[in-house]
Amino acid sequence: MINIRLIPVDFIVERAKALKTAAEALPLRQLIADWFASNHNEAEGYQVLNEIDRFFPSARQISLNGEADSEPVVLPGCVLGRYRNNPTEARMLTAIIHEIHRRMNIPIEDSRKAKRPEDVRQDSWTWPHVMRVMIRHDIIAGNTNKATFGAMIEQVLGDKVKKNSIRRANYGNYAIVETYDFDLSVQDKDVIREITSLFLPLIMPKK
Repeated sequence: MINIRLIPVDFIVERAKALKTAAEALPLRQLIADWFASNHNEAEGYQVLNEIDRFFPSARQISLNGEADSEPVVLPGCVLGRYRNNPTEARMLTAIIHEIHRRMNIPIEDSRKAKRPEDVRQDSWTWPHVMRVMIRHDIIAGNTNKATFGAMIEQVLGDKVKKNSIRRANYGNYAIVETYDFDLSVQDKDVIREITSLFLPLIMPKK
């Protein structure tokens, strides 16, 4: 017997697809995203969300925070071509970086009042963690150094960060980029897993 109290994902997907625009479907899309995130099953969730996104091919790209973005995105050469030269994936990568920066900098008072996991401040996340994930998943070139990586992040974030700030030592220990998996601390492994989950819509195989 179907548990009527569980969220009917397929039903909500069909309702979203019955709407006229991606903007109208966005609240239903966010409901599904929140459901999968709360159940720690983001991978399956991204596949379901992709079904909604593909239904609106002419719609403007929706960023992670739900804002539409039609501006062209130009990424530097350290980003591999399959992401840099694909407008949709370039915008998605930019949105992910902005979301990581947002979570790192959520005001403490706002974090204490958070009602969603993604609105909790992530003090343990660092840009070296992000760099490791991006290299390991072939988003940026394997020989990228911290100066090039920092410049790329600063370019994407624009006036949200100070020039030359990302590569400074107090933003994290870049030795973690090349640390063997078995030498990572439990906390570092957890941080890397969390950050990797944000990149899933970008790195998962497309249907």
